[in-house]
Amino acid sequence: MSLIDKVKQAGVVGAGGAGFPTHVKLGASVEWYIANGAECEPLMHKDRELMTHFAAEIVAGLLLAADSTRSRPAIGVKRKNRAAIAALKDAIKKSDVKLCYFDDYYPAGDEYEIVHTITGRLIPPQGLPLDVGCVVNNVETLYNIYNADRGVPVTETFMTITGCVRNPLTTWVPIGMRAIDVLDLAGGTTIDDFAIMESGLMMGKVIQDSNQPVTKTTGGLIVLPQNHNVISRYSKTQKQMDRIGHAACDQCSYCTELCPRYLLGYDVQPHLVMRSLGFSHLGAEIWSTYAQLCCQCGLCTLYACPEALYPREACMKSMNDLRAIGRGKWEGARAVKPHATKEFRRVPVRQLMTRLGVQRYEAEAGYVRMHVQPSAVTIPLKQHIGAPSEPLVKKGESVQKGQLIARPPEGQLGATIHASISGSVSAIENDRIIIEA
Repeated sequence: MSLIDKVKQAGVVGAGGAGFPTHVKLGASVEWYIANGAECEPLMHKDRELMTHFAAEIVAGLLLAADSTRSRPAIGVKRKNRAAIAALKDAIKKSDVKLCYFDDYYPAGDEYEIVHTITGRLIPPQGLPLDVGCVVNNVETLYNIYNADRGVPVTETFMTITGCVRNPLTTWVPIGMRAIDVLDLAGGTTIDDFAIMESGLMMGKVIQDSNQPVTKTTGGLIVLPQNHNVISRYSKTQKQMDRIGHAACDQCSYCTELCPRYLLGYDVQPHLVMRSLGFSHLGAEIWSTYAQLCCQCGLCTLYACPEALYPREACMKSMNDLRAIGRGKWEGARAVKPHATKEFRRVPVRQLMTRLGVQRYEAEAGYVRMHVQPSAVTIPLKQHIGAPSEPLVKKGESVQKGQLIARPPEGQLGATIHASISGSVSAIENDRIIIEA
């Protein structure tokens, strides 16, 4: 069986983003296969811990992927992660893996940024790494490729659990485990009135229901006080954000001047997008075009704007508005040239944490090996880009951990799903399968 078939059967998807099915990427023919370990979300340490403790497996998965795509393997890692670098150096001996170092800035892990830093190539506007001969995968995805080659499917996700918890840590968590139960692995919360952010403060989201299950793409849980400024910022409605922006934006352009994509040479100008909020209704469509190449990293909203406005959210709204009228495709200049001051406008993660007001929650959150056995799991049938998977089991049926329980419709993009615990199927409802141990 080919590696592509093994990875497809194992249900491997991108663990560091939206969950794109990995077997599709393995079918490409490219020059570079890049492992993204340049973790940059404040307080998150899952990639660092994975590289430190599972470097051999990550490198093995990378070499398998590079062989499948006939490409040169490379790993991006931050210089500050000395233990991870030492482990990776030991793992890449006698191989042609290139180890590339990043400073501690945000967003070093953006795929446009990592491709440019490692290869010197610039992805075309609205393009993919594939357009410049590259494939990028998160290091956890490569760990899962290694497992898939050995016949082991994806049943767990590697997560950092931090913030207002008693014992911040990073560990493996069964897919489908409730978020509130995951917090107990870190000793529970240290406060009563708390909020939970999933997968990061910058590009993550506030969990509205603590019973929500973790999925293949959940990178971590961060607990903050309910009244923390970051939580308050995420609680605003689109109408509220638009009204604030319309009333207060003075067009200082800080959001644009610090935008990572703008500094890479793409025509993203959030300050101009802010004009679409009502400064000129007749020109809204024109101003919205300056949002089309936004990567939604959140730096403009959560760091750059001196008035605490919402330029990222304005960009997201503008992109949706343009798509709604059939103008979602970039029609501007294709040439890309990095800004002359790009290297001097990087935002250090430590400085970003100060701006966010979360430096007090920074913790080592080291890897702890645990045997986690939840009493039940709720496994969503859509944890990936593509069509939802279809159940292969019935209510009352006994299943074993690792057993295939759902797969995508024939001929459609998607990913298989496996039982994360052994037990009995207690319900199949609302596009999810519930298994009780």
